Amino acid sequence: MDMKRVASRTLFFLAICVVVGIISKVFGQVNSLVGVAIVVIALMMLQRDLSVSPLWNTGTLILFTCMLGVGSYLALIDPFLGIFVNIAVVFTTVFLTVHDLNSPLHFPFILGYAFMLSVPVTAEELPMRILALVVGSIATVVLNVLLNRNSMKRTSHNAVVSMCKAIEEGAEKVLAGEEVSSGNLERLCSDLNSKVYDRLRDRVFASHRDSHIVDLMASLMNLGRTVFERERDPEVLSGIRSLMTDLRRHEDGETSLEDVLASIEGFLSANKGADFGIISSVRAIGSELKAISSETPGTASPAGAPAAPKLSTLFKENFRRDSVRFTFAVRMSFMFTLWVFVWQYWELENAKWLLYTTAAIVQPYVEGTWMKSGMRVAGTLVGTAIFGVIVLACGGDPGILALVLMVVSYIYTLVDPKRYDLMMGFITLTALLAASAADPAGDIVVERILYILGGVLAATLANMTILPYRLRDESVELGRRYLKVSSRQMDGLRELAETGKCQTDDTYLVMTAGAIASKMQVNDGREPDRPFGKFISSQNALTAECSLLSNSLSEAGEACRAKVGAVLGSRKDGGVPDMEGLDESEKEIVVRTANVVSMYRENRMMLADAAIDLPD
Repeated sequence: MDMKRVASRTLFFLAICVVVGIISKVFGQVNSLVGVAIVVIALMMLQRDLSVSPLWNTGTLILFTCMLGVGSYLALIDPFLGIFVNIAVVFTTVFLTVHDLNSPLHFPFILGYAFMLSVPVTAEELPMRILALVVGSIATVVLNVLLNRNSMKRTSHNAVVSMCKAIEEGAEKVLAGEEVSSGNLERLCSDLNSKVYDRLRDRVFASHRDSHIVDLMASLMNLGRTVFERERDPEVLSGIRSLMTDLRRHEDGETSLEDVLASIEGFLSANKGADFGIISSVRAIGSELKAISSETPGTASPAGAPAAPKLSTLFKENFRRDSVRFTFAVRMSFMFTLWVFVWQYWELENAKWLLYTTAAIVQPYVEGTWMKSGMRVAGTLVGTAIFGVIVLACGGDPGILALVLMVVSYIYTLVDPKRYDLMMGFITLTALLAASAADPAGDIVVERILYILGGVLAATLANMTILPYRLRDESVELGRRYLKVSSRQMDGLRELAETGKCQTDDTYLVMTAGAIASKMQVNDGREPDRPFGKFISSQNALTAECSLLSNSLSEAGEACRAKVGAVLGSRKDGGVPDMEGLDESEKEIVVRTANVVSMYRENRMMLADAAIDLPD
């Protein structure tokens, strides 16, 4: 485990605990659980870099938390009014926090809403609760910014170094006659693109540097793919290995940029007959290194990326049966509202345990196998058992339970478990500790656990019956979006070929493609037969090839661009046109364009086969 990461997150945890103490002291005991809710939200939002547009993020977080505070007050005025308020608040929260490509952030917010319902305030106390939420939201963003202020620089540095090392080692294996997969390169590139995607504000890059880093990674992936799959010349492979060593040393601060650029020029001069993909990639690497070194901090975002859709457009496009946002928001809001009504109307205090279990167990997806369902139940039961031990050990003291809750949240953030049963164990334990801290008095632990198990059963049935949405459904939708990205890349190439200019920002498309691929890879890893693996790999190759062609086409002659435009204009027909009058490098561009069109058609068929689960 990275000790720097442990140290930084530990300091963050201690700082946020100080904020909780201040909130409890200044805003009263009735708002102490608001402080605990802020801790859970802050820790689980560490996966998001809020240092980009901090004022926007602060305002958004304040609006969210204040909506929860006001909603919890209105919902408790009358059980029937509560039906409408709870549906509106929970639906909106889940709908907006289930990000299209990243992991959902609904849990800490829904948990915080349950906190505030469990510890109600009077009309006179409501302003202090809202003020506590505002202060906590500001503290969350400030501490997140302090922790993540250099995160992108560290991430990009580590990604470039890892990519260079992977190409270096791969070239050595190719020299030894071994076969090398480009899967690791794809993963590294997708991970970085996903990080950059998360830094978007209104679908525009945070800085030009982010865009150049994405292009650098795409060029490295193209280089590595060509080396692994096509290049077998020992002299070229040795040159690539040496070049990657120099680039890696430059990233580590051991070699100057001038030395690396000199190595690039030396390689290009000594290997003029190398694969055109290698030559183009090496040239692009040099160009991006120069661009990154000349980047001025704070430079405005580049033009060309489309604007983010309006909120109304977001709702309109996702209010449909095949949307994970819509189906999950309906499922969660229905179950949450049901248990709140039962709790209020019949005055069944223990119904709130069903409420907390719902927050933990209702999921965006129905897993495709019984094994996953079994892991979910196993994780829930383990979390429940640990909760029972903790409650018996501390005697139900609310202060101790709140402290244990914060520590468990800290451990969860630090460990970041990927195994599904471990993750569910942490989430269940967090929800139950929260419920117990909010309501320390009541029946014995055994009775509460029976309510919890009833909630597990009800939530599991809800996942399977209330607008069930499967991972495969989302993967198909993501695959369609990935193909649309490739289509837009080819439209941009055609525009560039015909006019010499292109209004579409190819770097933005590469970054979006990487984020989609990253999410698809996560989904595909949960399927036993990994049905979309070949499609993802082939799409990654197509995206990278389109990006490299864009750089090559910018330097091509008019005759070459005309033939490229003809190939892209007859996308359904394909084929290579007559290439009379072109030099060897321009012929290579036209052939590669035809290959891009062919890959696109094959990938469409591949997605169709995976979508309907055709046998091999």
